[in-house]
Amino acid sequence: MEFNHKKKIQIRFGDIDLMGHVNNGIQLSYLDLARMDYFEQVFGQVIKWSDSALIVAHLEIDYLSSITLKDKIEVHTKIYKIGNKSVGLFQNIVDVVTGEIKTKTSQVMVAYDQKLGGSMPVPETLKIRIREFEREVLIK
Repeated sequence: MEFNHKKKIQIRFGDIDLMGHVNNGIQLSYLDLARMDYFEQVFGQVIKWSDSALIVAHLEIDYLSSITLKDKIEVHTKIYKIGNKSVGLFQNIVDVVTGEIKTKTSQVMVAYDQKLGGSMPVPETLKIRIREFEREVLIK
């Protein structure tokens, strides 16, 4: 599977736990950074999320190999499905030097109306831009 979006991550000393690995909670913040960068790249601008947003509703994560301070990593992101009110995406944390997948995730994000406090349809403009960016997204 080809990932069109890759975000380099700078591992900081404070990301390391007592065992010398990047803490699993910190890895979630790496995924957040990459998702934000993905959507900004798809839109071509910084997105204002105050009215509506995509929020993580489901996350499956496999920690396959530890990440240490000296590792060179990036997060690969791909939307593989667009539904009426949700999108499915994969994100992997990958060692840039070896190509090894360190952490593998599958997620569902739901379109959310901040003002109404509930789900909403995925905006058509977002669907179009994702399709253009991914070029092969399966539309549900």
